[in-house]
Amino acid sequence: MLAYVTGRFRNAAILLVLASMLCFGLVVSAPGNVAVLIAELRTPGATFAQIAEIEEELGLNDPLPTRYWHWLAGVPEGDFGISYKTGEEVGAAMARRLSVTATLLGGAAVFACLFSLFMGFLGALRPHGLVDGLTRAGALVGASTPQFFLGAMLIYGFALKLGWFPTFGDDQGLRSFILPWITLGMLPGCVLSRLVRVGLEEEMTRPFALTARAKGLRRNAILFRDALPNIAPAWLTAFGAQCTGMTVGSVVVEPLFAWQGVGAMFLQGVQFRDFMVVQAGLLIFISFFILLNLAVDIAVMLLDPKLRRQGGH
Repeated sequence: MLAYVTGRFRNAAILLVLASMLCFGLVVSAPGNVAVLIAELRTPGATFAQIAEIEEELGLNDPLPTRYWHWLAGVPEGDFGISYKTGEEVGAAMARRLSVTATLLGGAAVFACLFSLFMGFLGALRPHGLVDGLTRAGALVGASTPQFFLGAMLIYGFALKLGWFPTFGDDQGLRSFILPWITLGMLPGCVLSRLVRVGLEEEMTRPFALTARAKGLRRNAILFRDALPNIAPAWLTAFGAQCTGMTVGSVVVEPLFAWQGVGAMFLQGVQFRDFMVVQAGLLIFISFFILLNLAVDIAVMLLDPKLRRQGGH
């Protein structure tokens, strides 16, 4: 098992280095002179001498490997450079917004988890019946609906028409979180609910389930006690993939509800060609994907006895 975990950490480290090279290359290959943009932010109508001074200050005349190493050394300290648009430190701005995005992703992940288990379990209780058909149709519609459209419909129905929730912002407590959480978590919740439903149905055809039914145990007890733990590794793997998708979805959901998170800042960076913000956002997102997959791989190994035995050899 130690060899398995060590291998996963090694692969994650390699991917993180490759991701950092990709993000660094994005800014290096960007058109225009970075020093000119920064000089104009500091002093409109900057002279050639001022531009040359900034080039020297930023080390733009150094070889690319040296520039990459200096940039990489500053990343652990949160030094992502200066925003071309605002002139402020990108790392400090990202740090202020990180809690907003974490709140959005955490709440949406909890919603997707509970929703998928509830819908999948509900359909598996009475397979091929009316409730199962309704949950299947609902999951299909939910998984096919774009997040920006779902969010707009929720705002129109529950905020504008009924007035139950605020239309935008995150300053009204829990009421501000409900609609963004549902908007971001609905699609992964619907996808995962189908995995739960199909997985439980397959488990109910296995010998242990048939034996339990012969002993007089009720279907819901077998589903919850025996079948559900057996699908946990597959569900967790899919849940990790859906969390990756939710991270990308935050770029859409945050501006929709006027949440000032990392996703909204990244989108603004793309719109205004602020390459330093785009670089930092990409590095944060990709690093999150890699570390999340690492955590999921280790958790699945701990849950699945077969993988534990394979990892021990």
